[in-house]
Amino acid sequence: MLRVRPVISTSDLAGGAGFLRALGLSAAEDPAPDGSYAVFDAGSGRLALRSCTPGGPEDGTTALAFEVGDVREFARRTSEAGTCVELSGEHGLVARVIAPDGTSLPAETGPRETGSPASPLVVLALWQTPDVASAVRVLKDMGARPRSSSDAGTRHHFSTKNGGFVAVHHAERPAMEAAFEYDGDVRDLSANLTAAGFGPVVAGESHEQSLRVRAPWGAEVRINER
Repeated sequence: MLRVRPVISTSDLAGGAGFLRALGLSAAEDPAPDGSYAVFDAGSGRLALRSCTPGGPEDGTTALAFEVGDVREFARRTSEAGTCVELSGEHGLVARVIAPDGTSLPAETGPRETGSPASPLVVLALWQTPDVASAVRVLKDMGARPRSSSDAGTRHHFSTKNGGFVAVHHAERPAMEAAFEYDGDVRDLSANLTAAGFGPVVAGESHEQSLRVRAPWGAEVRINER
């Protein structure tokens, strides 16, 4: 089992949760009792919100994380494939991969099914890195499946067995971004987002439309048509 689950740190967790619900995601599990953490389910892949201090260095940042069925088995397979994995157990067992560009990729257990309704949304994690080749190797060792790549080798697209996509793009410095792909006309999402107080803008050609909408955690979130 391998599922994409980016983690967004935000000082406005309630606002972020409202944004995700307006977009069409549903709660994947009960939120933390202290309101510090919440996980949401798309049709494919999940996204977590983690509360942080307003204006702190983490506020508005995105980290790429994964859910697996068995942490130790995931660590064993990834290590045997050639990528080093560290296990820690301070708050539940976590397998952590540190990519050559310094990006930390944690993996922990998560429910296979949550009973969430089907949705045309797919969670897309965009990994920008100066070391594309190493990022591609790490994802393959973790069990992600290559879908496509550019002729120049600077862009690669992966899927995971249990939901969600990861795209690797060349950039001068490492960065992570949470986005979505939508199996349908992205304009169908505009009404709910607008009604909830968000202002999406349709951009692109008619056959490659996308939405750009400012999320409460400060980032402009992209929803691309598949």
